[in-house]
Amino acid sequence: MARRRNDFMRLAKNIEAGFLAPFIIGVARSAENIVLQLQEQGPAWSGQFSNSWEIATPSKVSTGTGASGEAQRLKAPILTVDEFKFKPEIKYYIANKAPHADVALDLVESTYRYPGYEPIKKAERGQRVSGLRGDLAVNPTGPNRRTAPLDWYTTYLRGGAIDKTISLYMDQSLRNVKL
Repeated sequence: MARRRNDFMRLAKNIEAGFLAPFIIGVARSAENIVLQLQEQGPAWSGQFSNSWEIATPSKVSTGTGASGEAQRLKAPILTVDEFKFKPEIKYYIANKAPHADVALDLVESTYRYPGYEPIKKAERGQRVSGLRGDLAVNPTGPNRRTAPLDWYTTYLRGGAIDKTISLYMDQSLRNVKL
């Protein structure tokens, strides 16, 4: 009798996992593509900042290499069924672990120092008087030396891009379900 109960419980868990799989995969693909968008929209001089993103679940972390060069895609760790069902509403934590992340994210003001080499990403040129990113005292409407628009990160967070990305990849994942 106990064996039949164990078999039944195992079957129930497998059915539950199969039912939740499209949701779990959709959330993971959403997190991966949010990081990809942050890599594309953010600054990229050496590539170290672009390669320093991490995606974390309550039990696992996927971290970029932090190496120089072109941005590398980051795979999200897959949530367990219990993490998906019982953990808080926010399933993934996305952060950048570069030492200068707060500056690159435009969260703190900092004096810019030209590193002496051209960026990986195309940079517009202009004249900056104070050295502060976004300070265009000579021609306030002209381009500035940059590889990302001023306040790009807060614009990304508040502009609805995250919600659109989550909707897109959740919809794609659920459309792929074969009943």
